[in-house]
Amino acid sequence: MSGEALRVAREAASGLDPARAADRIGAQWDEEKLEFRLPIFGSLASVAFPSYEVAIDGHPAPPHLAALLVYHLSLSDGSVPTGEWISFASLPDAAFYVTAFRGYTGAMLVRRFAATHEVVLGEAVERVGGEKLAGFGDRAWRIPALPRVPLALLWWNASEEFDARAELLFDSTAARHLTTDGCAVLGSWLTSLLSRGDA
Repeated sequence: MSGEALRVAREAASGLDPARAADRIGAQWDEEKLEFRLPIFGSLASVAFPSYEVAIDGHPAPPHLAALLVYHLSLSDGSVPTGEWISFASLPDAAFYVTAFRGYTGAMLVRRFAATHEVVLGEAVERVGGEKLAGFGDRAWRIPALPRVPLALLWWNASEEFDARAELLFDSTAARHLTTDGCAVLGSWLTSLLSRGDA
């Protein structure tokens, strides 16, 4: 997503009812300040209305992150997460991008954390609000990316037969809240946060 994507997202969001939009995405609507506020990966995002200027923890958001949040406001239908997890490949029109997505998410996390196994990764996940998730891989976590859009991170330790592996999954309702590009940006953003030493 780029500056052009942000322009298109702002056009798509023009004319929406802010109180109803806030309710759909689980955001707080401040009628006095004319802004939406919502948590994202442990930070606080604010979106001004009707300009749709976006800040994260008080700092202007890069265009791709701003576009993601503005699209979220305009596209979300308010669906509640089901807890049913799907791969990126299962999102609409995602098949062409699967290899790239895995390269800058799961493969990057393996490069960053394979030497320390899942322990250090688990500490990083906890710092962005993740909680353990049973039934997947050697370790797994549910991460509340946005109020209505959780992610799951699965981790498999290396063995004699297989290399370490990590994969990001999406709730089955993700496409009701974000574009497929937006889901890709969300996964990339999470990977970047976890890969930093201060995540």
